[in-house]
Parts: sequence; C-alpha cells; structure tokens
Amino acid sequence: MTSEEQKAKKREDRFNREVQKFNANIAIPRPGTGSVSVTDLPVLEKHGIELSDILYLTLADLRDNPLNEYPPLADEELAELTEDIRQKGILIALIVKQDGTVVCGHNRKRAGIAAGLVRGPAQQILSELTPELERDIMKSENDRRRGGQWSKEQKETFVRENFSAVIETTSHGGQRGNQHTGGQASMNLAREIEKKSRGRIAAGTASRIVADLRKKTQKKPDSGSASLSVKERRRAEKLAVQIRTLRETKTVLLRKIQDVDSQEKAALRELKSIGQPHLFGV
Repeated sequence: MTSEEQKAKKREDRFNREVQKFNANIAIPRPGTGSVSVTDLPVLEKHGIELSDILYLTLADLRDNPLNEYPPLADEELAELTEDIRQKGILIALIVKQDGTVVCGHNRKRAGIAAGLVRGPAQQILSELTPELERDIMKSENDRRRGGQWSKEQKETFVRENFSAVIETTSHGGQRGNQHTGGQASMNLAREIEKKSRGRIAAGTASRIVADLRKKTQKKPDSGSASLSVKERRRAEKLAVQIRTLRETKTVLLRKIQDVDSQEKAALRELKSIGQPHLFGV
C-alpha cells in the first residue's frame, strides 16, 4: 500500500469513527440531539418542506447564508462549542440548501472546522425556497435554539437591565455629537444589544426600544422634587417665576448699560477731537 493510499485509508477510518460517534450520540434519548424533522421546526411542517436523510458533507465547502442576520457566537461561547464538538462531535445536523448554503447551523459549522472536523452531519432542504421562507426557517430555528421568542416586555427588560447606564448617559448629553456621530453611536449600541442578546433582539428592534427608553429617561422627574410638600412646591414655583423675572430684568438693564457705555465713549471721542477733556472736568 502506497503512502497516499495509507493517508486516504486513515481519513476514511477517521470519518467512519465520526459517523459512529454521531449515530451513538443521537441514539441516546435527550432533548435536541435527534435529527431534525418537520415537527421539530413547525415552520417546515407549515410549508410542507421536505428534508433529506442525514448526509455527511465537507464543512469547508458549505457557504454562509447572505440572508442570515443573526450575529455569530462571541469568542468565548464559540470556544466552548468548539471544545464540546471536539469531544462529542456535532450532535445536531445542520440544515443546508442543495447548493451547499447553510440555512441553520452557521455556528456549528464554524466550531466544527475549528475542532478539526472535515465532514459533518447535515440535511438538505429538497423543496423550493423563497427568500422570505428562508428567513422564516432561520428565525424559527434560532428562536428555538436560543430559548424561544421574547415578548416586547422581556426585550425591554433585557435592554434596561444591561444598557440603562449607557442610555441614560446619552439621553442627558454625555455622548452627544453631530447628527452623523450620534446616529452611528445609536447603531453601534443597537448592534451591541443584538450581540449580547444572542440574536433574540434584532438591531432594528433594539433601536426602537432604546429610543423609547430615552424618552422615558428624559421625562423622568427630578428625584428631589418628588419629595416636596404641596406648600413647598408652590413656594418653589413662585421663586422660580421670580428668578426668571429678575433674570429678564437684568438682561434689559445690561443692554441699557451697554448702550450708555457706547454713548459715553462716542461723546468722549468727540470731545477729544475738540480739545483737552480735562479742561471740562472729564
């Protein structure tokens, strides 16, 4: 047997071991480790999507989906998934189109390659797909694998608990800039929320939540005024009116003083042009 034949045999043996490991793992009754079926993803059943049997495809040949809007796993999470796959293999088959484009399983593909796998389990979608249906399948799978779809209240609570300090700072001018930099900062914050929520809150939704929270922050009453009695509040309101009136009066007087100064300087210049001002006591 030549060296090339020996290498080919080793690759084939390794592949067969990976297949055996995958089959052994999915044989164990545990949630989420069986092959995907239409009942696992209701959107597939709803649209009559047909899947192939499990195939073993070369991971490096699979292409990322340009319609995928979900952020990749953070480095530490990807490292954990990579180590898990290195020990157990890929437990849940990827879902791919017949041309090799990944629909579900982008992170499993990345982690599998990082773990040194050459081929991995996948099921091909045999039915025709529209871009809208493709996005629907990706959303359904991500919601299922990432803990389900959050309600509006859950999303707002998540943003408030994790980003309230940033939102409050920008609401009161702490990071204000021109229109371009302000818009860019808001977009960066929305993307950070999407990343931290692991895709549960899309960037567009995050932007709307942040805008609503900023409005609430700006309308929030001063914490000190809330503790004033009715008598103290009325007195404070009268004092505030008095202060505004005095400031307006001061502004008018300052303008008059400026006018008087200008007239004085003009008269002094004219007097100097006639003769010596000290002769006239000025």
